[in-house]
Amino acid sequence: MDKDLFNRLLEDSIALTKRPKDILDPIFPLQSNFIRAPEKRKQLWCTRRSAKSYTAGLYLHQTAIDYSECNCLYIGLTRASAKAIIWKDVLLAIDKRHNLQTVPNKSELTITHPNGSIIYITGIDAEEDEMQKLLGKKWKLVIIDEGQSYSVDLRALVYGILGPAMIDQGGTICLMGTSGNMTQGLFYDITQGTEPGWKLFEWTAFDNPYVARQWAEELEDIRVNRPLFMQTSLFKQWYLNQWCIDESARVYRFSAARNVCKALPQDVSGWHYVLGLDLAHSPDSTAFVVGAYHESLPVLFLVYSFKAIEMDLTDVALHIHLLEKTYAFDVKVVDGANKQAVSELNNRHDLNLICADKTGKVDFITIMNDDFIQAKIMLLEEETKDLQTEYDKLIWLTDANGKVLIPKKENPIIHNDLSDGALYLWRYCYVYLDVFDTGKKWINPHDQSQWEPEHVRKLQEQVKKEQNPNYLEIVWDEEWDEDQQFNGG
Repeated sequence: MDKDLFNRLLEDSIALTKRPKDILDPIFPLQSNFIRAPEKRKQLWCTRRSAKSYTAGLYLHQTAIDYSECNCLYIGLTRASAKAIIWKDVLLAIDKRHNLQTVPNKSELTITHPNGSIIYITGIDAEEDEMQKLLGKKWKLVIIDEGQSYSVDLRALVYGILGPAMIDQGGTICLMGTSGNMTQGLFYDITQGTEPGWKLFEWTAFDNPYVARQWAEELEDIRVNRPLFMQTSLFKQWYLNQWCIDESARVYRFSAARNVCKALPQDVSGWHYVLGLDLAHSPDSTAFVVGAYHESLPVLFLVYSFKAIEMDLTDVALHIHLLEKTYAFDVKVVDGANKQAVSELNNRHDLNLICADKTGKVDFITIMNDDFIQAKIMLLEEETKDLQTEYDKLIWLTDANGKVLIPKKENPIIHNDLSDGALYLWRYCYVYLDVFDTGKKWINPHDQSQWEPEHVRKLQEQVKKEQNPNYLEIVWDEEWDEDQQFNGG
């Protein structure tokens, strides 16, 4: 054999032994297209059983194989959920199938490849401080799973914390997830095509050849044996990948079909107006909501809503004075958490604000929802569009499966500024609305000393009954004198 030919064949043979191992063959084409796509920001949006997690595992391992001594990161909602999803049944299974000879560390949740590359696993949704722990490392690949369910700000994570950490190694950030309850935020915006700079990939379980037949059988079983399940939000999210909010996850039971009207009743005059004010600066907004009630109607009308960021106290005062020219408020109720701001508004701007009662928020949202369901709260269609949007989007914190977490908390990344303002003024008007159920005489709404004690008592009683359905109110006969009480008289 020619010596030069022999040397070339020897060099080719050595090169083949040094070539990084390709574990992406065979996989179905949509998986391969997603992993091999050159874009640095990618999102995978698919139904359940679409091999999303296995795709993540392949991507992490292949990147670790291709680039020596690089860092790859998988992020789940929590460390425990991330481990349950990706550790044993995905990353370790791929390692075993392809004989990658990695070194897993179960306590640290790391997998080290022979070439020095490391795959890290973590969770960030339990505490926002977890995001700060990602600072300082250089990442070649970061995969954020269950992107539809985070309560931390994904934009801050992706653009603020991870973005600079991807520069050194020309790294890639991937979001993965399924449709869910939260119809706003980075993951949702990418699926709607409103977030620039991202490549969106979509497929369903029907595109996964390993489960397509079972998936079809499961859908047919649901159609035949559980047809009502097909009408639920969970079915639409998991099986059809449609964005919709599960009713049980909604904070407020507002319904546009039931709780929106064109205008106040035209044949009624003498309305009383109440302002609900929620103070904030940025990123939250200062929110103004105006409510109207009348002694002859058992309905609270929300007639105006407005919010804006970065309003200083003078801006707030000017806006309230402007509203007063139209509505001539009986009462102005404000979130009193910032006592200094409230004092400034009252003393310097002569606004006479009263601080809202904020105790038992979840309980009173429940009571307010009863009024929504009974159409005892109505919103003017054109004047309250922003408030209607908040009511439609606001959800309780849920887990990755959409189950509401207990104790209930509002999802912190969804704005609730206007809905809080409306809650404050509703709590003031609640005693008035209750008159129509009890037949009691209405007290002077302009005199705080008259309405406040009864107002507080009513709210406390309602909370007791909501918390304990078996609560029994004991009525004490004040005509009993002390001798009768203790001497059996």
